[in-house]
Amino acid sequence: MKRKQRLENFVFYDTESVTAHLEDMAQKGWALKDVTNPLWTYEEIPPEKRTYRTAFYPANQVYAPNAAEKQEEYIAYCEQASWHYVTNWDNMLIFYTTAENPVPLETDEALRLEATHKAMKRSWLSVHVVLGVLFLLNIIFYVSALVKQPLTVIADGNALFRNALFAVVLVYACIAVGSYLQWRKKSLAAVESGGFCLPVSQNVRRFQKIFFPLEIFAGLWFCLDRFLPDDMLTPKIFLAFVAFVFLLWLLFQKLHLPAKACGAILFFVVAMVPMFYSMVSLSLKAKEAKANHTSPWGDPYVVTLPNGERETILLQKDAIPLTTADLTEVPEDAVYTTARKEQSSLLATKQECLQEIPDGVPQAPQMTYEIMDVSLDALTSHCLEAYMERDTRPTPDLTYEPLTLSGTDGAWQLYTDGVPLPQYLFYKDNRIVVLRPDWGISQRELEQAASILLPTSA
Repeated sequence: MKRKQRLENFVFYDTESVTAHLEDMAQKGWALKDVTNPLWTYEEIPPEKRTYRTAFYPANQVYAPNAAEKQEEYIAYCEQASWHYVTNWDNMLIFYTTAENPVPLETDEALRLEATHKAMKRSWLSVHVVLGVLFLLNIIFYVSALVKQPLTVIADGNALFRNALFAVVLVYACIAVGSYLQWRKKSLAAVESGGFCLPVSQNVRRFQKIFFPLEIFAGLWFCLDRFLPDDMLTPKIFLAFVAFVFLLWLLFQKLHLPAKACGAILFFVVAMVPMFYSMVSLSLKAKEAKANHTSPWGDPYVVTLPNGERETILLQKDAIPLTTADLTEVPEDAVYTTARKEQSSLLATKQECLQEIPDGVPQAPQMTYEIMDVSLDALTSHCLEAYMERDTRPTPDLTYEPLTLSGTDGAWQLYTDGVPLPQYLFYKDNRIVVLRPDWGISQRELEQAASILLPTSA
């Protein structure tokens, strides 16, 4: 018999939408077979008019040890009244009948409302509350780090995106829980007045449809973020991964695989594909480097150690915006390793650069520096304060003293107990630079470094 799976995103307590949807599917020739949330399995039938109803049972026996037996008794009782049991969605039992005037499945609205609330507390509400608390804690930790230690997280694009997703899901959880509590309050008032439970509003249904794909995207990004290195996780990679999962889902639909099998395969794919991609990517980089007679970790260089032994080291050769040769004379036989690490987010871009000589090579000038580009003026002063606090925190003798440096909006040099150290902090517009040369840099050389590293005037 032909089957198909659909991603359904009903509000759990919106039983009217569930039953109306199932009745419409039956008239189109598809009957619900099984629910593996959010995958609903349907099997092909001759189109027919069916009446569907749901029930949360047992209302007062949810945690009882004999709940399963009570549920079987209830199902048998419903079968006697021509209500055929289909399957369950968590605590929701789903029935259908083809009778013209079926006996009502539930007649006491107060009991129905109480059963719904017990089922909601057991599953839907508890899940949303726990997730909301976890996401809120993550957001609090992230914001706290932005305030207290901005240099460590402000340029981390993945952390910013991850917490933005957490914020979206948190908003969804709060609105969803609030909407349910409001619906229950109004339904309680209606039932106490002799009426019926109120229908779920169209706004709540639209809200669910909007946030459902965002939840899926958040889950996929979370998986990639767990398994891929930061430099591999890009928007293009994420979109390609989403497209791959979607095409795989379409293939499962064509093959008519059972919902549980689809879920298991998709879980395996989502968990393992990022790890496989990471390993393949690193392997291809290594092969490319071998073909070019280089190393993905650096260029080989043979040094002679003080004990006379020869050792091969790897020299990293990243392009950096400022080199020692731009500032001072460099010996012709100088051997350098240059490295550049970059992080970027909507808030800032941070570069950490170094140019140094390995052990066993001729002496030559060396330096390290950091470049921070922030997106907001308010963040510039915040990051300046963070740099000063970071560099002066180790001992009370460390201080930053103002320095006259042309072409900057502000400049400072690090001192220890009144003695100047070869470390400089300067900025212009929204760019901050921390420069650490290992030689006695002159004023002219310092101004030359600032002119290269800082933005030029408009």
